Amino acid sequence: MRSILTLVFCMVLVNPARAQSGTITGIVTSQREPVPNAPVQARNTITGASFRTVSSATGDYSLPRLPAGTYDVSVRMPGFKHGPFLRAGVSLVANQTVRVDISLEITNFDTIADDPFTYQANIRARTARLTGPVPRTVGGRPDLSGMWNGNDDLYPEDPELLPWAAAKLKTTLQNDLKDLPRGQCLPAGVLPTGPFFRKFVQTPTLLVMLSEDDVLGFRQVFLDGRAHPKDLDPTWLGHATGRWDRDTLVVDVVGFNEKSVMGFARHTSQLRVTERYRRRDFGHMEVQVVADDPGTLSKPWTLNMVWDLAPDQELLEFLCTENIKNMHLDWNGVTAAR
Repeated sequence: MRSILTLVFCMVLVNPARAQSGTITGIVTSQREPVPNAPVQARNTITGASFRTVSSATGDYSLPRLPAGTYDVSVRMPGFKHGPFLRAGVSLVANQTVRVDISLEITNFDTIADDPFTYQANIRARTARLTGPVPRTVGGRPDLSGMWNGNDDLYPEDPELLPWAAAKLKTTLQNDLKDLPRGQCLPAGVLPTGPFFRKFVQTPTLLVMLSEDDVLGFRQVFLDGRAHPKDLDPTWLGHATGRWDRDTLVVDVVGFNEKSVMGFARHTSQLRVTERYRRRDFGHMEVQVVADDPGTLSKPWTLNMVWDLAPDQELLEFLCTENIKNMHLDWNGVTAAR
């Protein structure tokens, strides 16, 4: 009898909890075509709790068993309009299913390399099958060398900007990114993010990063134990030193000028960027980037990404000044300078 009463008591406790949950579901499309593998996030506006999923091959997604409340539903995906799709204030009550269909705006110029449905998607599909042990150097360190297909944080948190920086960012977005350095053939930003190819060349004392970005460039990460120079000459990409924490390469970058940008936001010379690279298997590398700038941010901003090995790709030559008309177009295809 006692066990039966205990079971009934537990059911009374469990059922109300289940009754307080609901589901947000829908489909992710772009130009009326389904978008697979889109990272969908629902964030509770009161508790801050985030619930995440990815869309299926047909673009469908479902977030079941969500506590009743109000949610902001968002998707941020490389190849689509800068900034996330956001449906704010979605109200969900107990035992309810709310449909939120998501339409992403494409931002390329109908060229092969800009098409997220074919070029990048096909490459990622091939590299997803690249598994196996992590290659190592003669000294036993993980070998990060290779061509890497970069990515963005699939579920990024926005940087918590101080008022002056938030006002600058608002103006930049309102002006369709026209005031970003990339529009003047200058380095795109200080953070290694975005769906661009990067080639790593690793030696015992130096890691060279070659980037096929909007503005082709290179970085040097010194692995020989040196410290940052005491009198740094501020530069666009800063001065980088690296050390190994077991199988993770930790890169410390300082000495930035105040002309570059952090994402789409401005920063000060106090900026310090910490990058962590861990090759988790043969074909994939986990990348964490932490930006800390007390002159711009109320707290450090962290991004987490997974890059895919792309051994059948090679860097293409791109000279900004020879493509100046293209560089005067922002990610929305709007003329940014005339």
